[in-house]
Amino acid sequence: MLLDELIEVIETVKQRINDHGSALRENEIRTRMALIDPLLQILGWDTSDPSLVMPEYNVSGGKADYALLSQKGHPTAAIEAKRLEEPLQSHLLQMVSYSAMAGIKYAGITDGNQWELYDVLRPAALEDRRILELKISDTSPYLCALKLLLLWRPNLSSGRAEKAYTPIAFPPPKVQPDPPFFDPVKWVPLSEFEAHRAKKPPEFIRFPDGSEHLLQNWYELVVHTIGWLWSIGAITMADISDFSSKSRYLFHTETVHPSGKPFISPKPVAGTPLIVEANLSKVESVKRTNALLTHCKQDLTRIQLKIKPK
Repeated sequence: MLLDELIEVIETVKQRINDHGSALRENEIRTRMALIDPLLQILGWDTSDPSLVMPEYNVSGGKADYALLSQKGHPTAAIEAKRLEEPLQSHLLQMVSYSAMAGIKYAGITDGNQWELYDVLRPAALEDRRILELKISDTSPYLCALKLLLLWRPNLSSGRAEKAYTPIAFPPPKVQPDPPFFDPVKWVPLSEFEAHRAKKPPEFIRFPDGSEHLLQNWYELVVHTIGWLWSIGAITMADISDFSSKSRYLFHTETVHPSGKPFISPKPVAGTPLIVEANLSKVESVKRTNALLTHCKQDLTRIQLKIKPK
């Protein structure tokens, strides 16, 4: 079980801090090798595999010690490493700012003992964007493990990092179904979906590359569609005007409409610098989703929705 293995590594890290603290305080590389790398590796980020972790990654003119990459090779998090007990706050704001400019969803900083992680694209004050704050030496290994599961690769790569309250084990490998890639009993094409007949949003949306996203609200149809179109290069900053009126944006990098009014319900799009105005009804959400895909010349019959049982 992942949790048991993670606790074991945390206990090793705590022991190294106690036994070798003076040496680790002298050198960042020692800290990374002894404290940071073992934790990243047990959380699924093999620091020796450049398809998962890219060291010394260029971030908007700066460098991140670690870029944690998604399956498509895009950075999902930038992590800055410092030597043990080096003050972190003087480096934090720069790391968060660089990550935001690069459209990287998460930014973290650590000295191997203290860990902080921020949802940098969330439109809020810096302290409200902090989703992880941990000092391993002052926390029980079990509680450390639950908090550090925010960094677990399947969790962080999803763009919706969730805190863990119960033990988590690695799920069995996901088997891709044979073409056609949807189950006609449970999945329907977006082109056939009638929002006005639905009382609840669909359970999942699935794109032609097989990626699936959980839907808890209607507006998430738009959010995940923009995220997918951005990931395949079908939508860019130049498309903002195509889905805007003189007074209102559908999405933008800022949370103020052309009219000067602030977004009523701003929602960041994971992996992009974009923020969606999510003040949409169910019919508007589906209509906007269809319009986005049609504008980008995507086949609506290949976008699938899993309908919740009645």
